[in-house]
Amino acid sequence: MPNKKSPPFTIIRDTREKEGYTFEPSSTRYHTCKGMIDRKLDTGDYSIEGLEDRLCIERKASVVELAGNVGHDRQRFLNEIERMKEFPHKYIILEFSLSDLMMFPEGSSILEKDWGKVKVTNTFMLKTLMEFQIFDDIHVIFCDSKKNAKWAVLSILKRVNEIYSIGRQT
Repeated sequence: MPNKKSPPFTIIRDTREKEGYTFEPSSTRYHTCKGMIDRKLDTGDYSIEGLEDRLCIERKASVVELAGNVGHDRQRFLNEIERMKEFPHKYIILEFSLSDLMMFPEGSSILEKDWGKVKVTNTFMLKTLMEFQIFDDIHVIFCDSKKNAKWAVLSILKRVNEIYSIGRQT
């Protein structure tokens, strides 16, 4: 029996998302995307139109951005994590590798002369990410690059669209 094809979907990118992904309309055997719209999302950076209450994808472009989120912006970020708990499908997509995280601040945009001023450690960030996975059931995905992260986001969007339109395909 042939697999059903899921209907096309529209990707929502939060209006506050800076330097994020652009998704063009396409129809291939791998996905059918009607395109992308910019609209304010209460939580996260990406979702699917009509599934905004079910899917939340938060993107982190760099270890420095994550350090700011778990450091000086901690309360705002924890409020976002709290809101994410309500979503059945929730992800934090990281455009860097675990090695990048563990080397921090080395290899980051922070000048070496300022490394001593960094208050958030790599191990604290790793601990925080693992707690989000274990206690809050948020999938944390290290993607190594922006290109890989975009592919991961598109794959998540496609699978979630399938779940709510035609069910799981094997």
